[in-house]
Amino acid sequence: MGKRKWAVITGASSGIGEEFANQLYDMGYSLILTAQTPERLKAVKAGLLKKKRRRPDRDIRVELIAVDIGEAAGMKRLADTIESIIRPSDFTGETNLPAILINSAGFGAVGDFSDIGIEKQEAMVDVNVKGLMYLTYRVLPLMEKAGGGRILNVASSAGLFPGGPHMSVYYATKSFVVSFTNGLRQELREKHSPVRVSALCPGPVNTAFNARANVRNALPGISPQHCVKAAINGMKKDRAVIIPGLSIKAAASGAKLLPTGLLLPMVSNQQKKKI
Repeated sequence: MGKRKWAVITGASSGIGEEFANQLYDMGYSLILTAQTPERLKAVKAGLLKKKRRRPDRDIRVELIAVDIGEAAGMKRLADTIESIIRPSDFTGETNLPAILINSAGFGAVGDFSDIGIEKQEAMVDVNVKGLMYLTYRVLPLMEKAGGGRILNVASSAGLFPGGPHMSVYYATKSFVVSFTNGLRQELREKHSPVRVSALCPGPVNTAFNARANVRNALPGISPQHCVKAAINGMKKDRAVIIPGLSIKAAASGAKLLPTGLLLPMVSNQQKKKI
């Protein structure tokens, strides 16, 4: 038996995370899927096992871990469980490689900063920033010990803007993800690490994200399938920042050219349409 390649996906119960599970499964990766809702995770696994029945010869495992990565205890339990499944002691054998980490878990909230409950905004920081950072900290050494791997931090096109009025905390968390990824990427390059890290910065994607963010009128989005396909292609090409869609690439390029004093009122007007 050859080495089993593992992909760890957070936020795997829906949206982009679920689509990563589908596409990486089709590519032959065994999966460790995590999210808060065990029922949704079980439904995702059931869909994957239907595919396995069509290809019973494939040696692919799917493991589920239901935790809240916004909580310190949940983050630690997740990382400990990942290590127990992948088993670093087997890296020199025939069974395990921690090949991919997809940090996809995250959520947003639209509205004036003072109108959104502080508990929700603290939770946003915990999931979007602290959970992503902690899991990367725990999985990165495993990948280096195994001789390589890829980390994809799911940010947003919001992370490419200087701010986001009426989604101020969300934009700030995604700016952190982009900045953290770029900084870590350079560190890994300087020490000749076999691990590669990238940030995914999509615009609107047609997922359940808008419902949780309390968005009424979002811009037209791309499909999760298109987003994930572009992300996987970008990882293969080792792109630092992956932006699916020509219109979002153009908007991100324009954001770099416009003065902040002109850009922020434009972003504000767009966000107000969602309230």
